[in-house]
Amino acid sequence: MKYLVAVFTMIFLIGCAENNLDKQVTTPEQVQIYDIDIDNMMPTIHNGKKLLKNFPFVSYNLIIDFNGKFSYQFYDKIDYRYRYASLDRVDFWKLRNNPFLYDFIYVLPIWVDDFKRVSDDLFKNIGYTYNLSQKEQDILKWWISQGGILWIESGVYSTRYDTFKRNGEIDEERINKKIRDKTKKLHFFDKKVYTYAYKTKKIDFVNYKPTEVEFKVKSKYPYFKDIKYLKIKNSNYLTIYMLPKAKYLLQDLKNNPLVSFIQYGKGGVVFLRDFEYFDKRFDGELLRWKLLFYLLNKKYMENDNIAQKFDNNEIVSLNNLHFEYKSYQLTEDSKVLLKPIVNYLKNNPKVKILVVGNTDSIGSKKYNKKLSLKRANAVKNELILNGISANRIIIRGDGEDNPVASNKTKEGRAKNRRVDFRIIR
Repeated sequence: MKYLVAVFTMIFLIGCAENNLDKQVTTPEQVQIYDIDIDNMMPTIHNGKKLLKNFPFVSYNLIIDFNGKFSYQFYDKIDYRYRYASLDRVDFWKLRNNPFLYDFIYVLPIWVDDFKRVSDDLFKNIGYTYNLSQKEQDILKWWISQGGILWIESGVYSTRYDTFKRNGEIDEERINKKIRDKTKKLHFFDKKVYTYAYKTKKIDFVNYKPTEVEFKVKSKYPYFKDIKYLKIKNSNYLTIYMLPKAKYLLQDLKNNPLVSFIQYGKGGVVFLRDFEYFDKRFDGELLRWKLLFYLLNKKYMENDNIAQKFDNNEIVSLNNLHFEYKSYQLTEDSKVLLKPIVNYLKNNPKVKILVVGNTDSIGSKKYNKKLSLKRANAVKNELILNGISANRIIIRGDGEDNPVASNKTKEGRAKNRRVDFRIIR
């Protein structure tokens, strides 16, 4: 009897187990999934080696065994959390909804057979070279106007193999004419484009010797005064660099442009020749770091110029301040731009400042008046957060009443959306 009870008990337990197993198999398992931002998991690493491997905009190839010109202390001080992408890797549909997706979009030298000349407009030619639709080109131009920087290490080049015809004959004149025809009489944003050609030296029918050209450099901008010497090493058969007639950040001693910048709305386009940066006797690396942060921080006005304007009782206008979409809240990148003004007020504790908000003419006058006042107040609050007493800051909203450019163009409206600062003694 005892054994029969044990057997029935065992059968009962097995049946229950099978029923539970069936339930476990047929019941879907619930799994919690967490979306974790890896950037928040991992601390930012300031490491010279890591930084140099991501050295900006100079090569499609991974940089190997490049130690850089400076000490680790130099690289450790660099905040390199900028966002950039090559033009062929840009997601324009995301960019359309988020103009702050990238700080820089860059273009490197282009092989002559890849370069598509469809008009005299260099911007359009670059767009078609990268197979951009007209809509994507429009988004790119709009992105620049919103504060983006298009970085063009401009050059169209040919290799020595381009001089060979199919039958093995060498025809240098053919490729010379082809590259010159593709790059002559161009303009970029209505600015005339000048060209500068560098050709390798011929050794024999097959081999060429790279051309090295050294430059003594000058700049009227104090920020670039420590850029003294630059060098171009051209290993291609022929390279033609293109620089528009615009704001020359660097020139050689003959006043030829080396770095050219076109401001477009809140952003702009920078052109430079692909200067040598491995050779530590020259300043190609320093140029790129300085240029990177000059443009990243949008230092269109130097701190010294701001102080000088205030001392001369002139108005300081910042039309590169960004606010959140349909809002009067300052974006994080714009808060950096107020630091020179904060520094001036801290160095001159007895002065007061008038902050005036301005808008373009889009929308009603009443709406623009309120919006400009709210944006001026947002700037005031940021100054207060940086240690400036509230009683030293007076605000005013002028709306669309004081334009500095035509509201009929995008460029003009971008200039009118600004905040003016004036010292009150």
